[in-house]
Amino acid sequence: MRGNSEKRKKRAAPLACAALAAAFLGLLLAALLLLLPEAGGDASVLIILALYAVVVLAMIGGVLLALGQRLREIEGGEEEDARKY
Repeated sequence: MRGNSEKRKKRAAPLACAALAAAFLGLLLAALLLLLPEAGGDASVLIILALYAVVVLAMIGGVLLALGQRLREIEGGEEEDARKY
């Protein structure tokens, strides 16, 4: 059975990748939100920027959900089960 140190090492890569992806998407979201005042009163531009912001938020949520699933797989030892076959 593998120790906690090996599980900790396996968790490092998914955490780093998820943090990098979330940071990139966060920067994109910040840029979109900074553009909102520039849109002025044009409703169509505001709607499009808001839709983009919602999509980016959904992508951040998806990254975090995938991270949670991956961490549960590592904790459960599903990788070791698959190696038996």
